Amino acid sequence: MPLSLAGGPVPAVLSAILVFLLAFVRAEDPYRFFTWNVTYGDIYPLGVRQQGILINGQFPGPDIYSVTNDNLIINVYNSLPEPFLISW
Repeated sequence: MPLSLAGGPVPAVLSAILVFLLAFVRAEDPYRFFTWNVTYGDIYPLGVRQQGILINGQFPGPDIYSVTNDNLIINVYNSLPEPFLISW
């Protein structure tokens, strides 16, 4: 009995195997790593010098380029003389 790919049980079995294998193929979402150092520094909003909080020496802080489902690992080092809270 010759195998026919036009119809019958062979395409159904191959399709079932393909669906079964694809169900177990998974890729993990990418990780993005950042290190932030929080300090005081001089900022000049509207041309007037003020003391402000800087992240990695920047005000405003650095941009985070990511997309939905990226895993963000951000290590924050507080170099201020008092506690500092960042929330997302």
